[in-house]
This record gives sequence, structure tokens and C-alpha cells, in this order.
Amino acid sequence: MVLISHELPISLLKYGEIWNDYNYILPCFMDKYEEYRKYYLEQSKTSKFTILDNSLFEGYFHTTQELLDKINLLQPNIFIVPDAWNDKNKTLVNAKSWIINYKHKLPEKTNLMAVLQGKTYGELVECYQTLVDLGFRYIAFNHSSEAYHNICPNNDKLISQIEGRKFLIDNLLKDKILDTKIYHHLLGASLASEFRFYKTGYEFIKSVDTSSPIINGALGIRYQKYGVPTKPIEKLEHFMEMDLTDKIEDIQHNVSTFRKICQDS
Repeated sequence: MVLISHELPISLLKYGEIWNDYNYILPCFMDKYEEYRKYYLEQSKTSKFTILDNSLFEGYFHTTQELLDKINLLQPNIFIVPDAWNDKNKTLVNAKSWIINYKHKLPEKTNLMAVLQGKTYGELVECYQTLVDLGFRYIAFNHSSEAYHNICPNNDKLISQIEGRKFLIDNLLKDKILDTKIYHHLLGASLASEFRFYKTGYEFIKSVDTSSPIINGALGIRYQKYGVPTKPIEKLEHFMEMDLTDKIEDIQHNVSTFRKICQDS
């Protein structure tokens, strides 16, 4: 069964114990919000599985030392090494650097995860193969690669993204490039409806993360059976310090619906 986690604003952190199978931490918020920092420092004392992101999608750039400090402070099970949006070469340079120069500086329990990046299907395939050759046993498929629009062109960009990621995964599997023994993660979501496709035969996908149910609920938007056909322009940080008590029913509905999308046959 795939593990699910939703990034949470401060007023909803207490629901992480109920809604999330594992902790998904954004280091940029550790620096910016003291309540966020305190919550996850307490969580680090528990045995709950934890993934620490690098905050690229949020538009933050940390120094290597800042990331190392947070890794050693939180001791996550997985750290997502810094990648470069749609840039295969820079992503691979960073990945190799972390394997060679910094892996030995991490807690024994912390594994490195790399994100596939590239502008074309061929670049994504090459990125995957190189990461495996470098020794990565944890790999993430990002949700909005530029390559997806080339792979599955559609006037609706969101449809291109969900169809493109599915096409990439299916063809890596069909061509026997994908190593089913590796831990694979679905990084973010364009539309919740995508996740209905990853059921039997996709057991190599171990976890997913998305703030979509939270953000839509915070805006008063309720999921239908397979979510909604649009994506809000707001990112999680827009809601970080808001009191969302009056939106809790909408958010709870979306969280429950998302789990059904992922798990129902």
C-alpha cells in the first residue's frame, strides 16, 4: 500500500498524526516558522518515517551546510538531494556530488533520494539510468517536468503532466529500464485524478506527497470522486499562518477522497 503525506500549514500540523502516513518536511519552513520547526523537532524524536525535501519547488535555495545541519538535526529516513528544474546535467552533477562528498556525513539511517529532471523523454531516461549507476536506490518522479508536454501534448497543461508522468513510468517498466527493487516516490501532484492509475503492478511506487487536498480545501473547493480538473495558483506557503479551522470539513473531505483515489480498485 502506497504511503501518503500532505504538506501542512501551521494550524493543521496537529492533524498530521491522523492524515499522514509519514512526515514530509520542507526545510525552508523550518527556518521561517518557529511553530513548524518545533513540531518537526518533536516528530524527529519518534519513529515515524520521514522524508526531508530540499525546497526547490517552493523557490528556496539552501547552502549545502544548511541542508547538512537540518539532516543531522532531524535525522530523516530520506533526504531529497538538490535538483535543478528541467536540467538533467546539473541534477546529475548535484546527485553525484552528494553521493561522493556528503553521504558519509549523514546519519546512518538517512538515505539519499534523487529527482528525475530533463527536457525530453530521452533525457529523463538517461537521468534515471545514470542515477541507478551512481548507486541511488531511492528515486522520485516529479509531477510537472517540461518533458511531459513533449511526451503527451495537450491543450490542458495539467493533463499533459499527469499523462506524461504515467507514460514515463509505464515505458521505463515496459523497456525493463525501471528497477522494481528500488524505492520510487511520486513527487507532488498536478491533479489528484492521476493517482487512480497506480494500483496493481505499481508496487514499486512506495510513497506520494501532495498538498493538493489541503490547498483546495483551504479555498473551499471540495473534491469530486477523482478530485477537481483545475489546480489552484496558490502554494502552501500562502496558507502557512492562516487559521483554517472554518475550512476543516472541506480539507478533511479532500484528504479522505484522495486516499480513496489512491487505494480503491
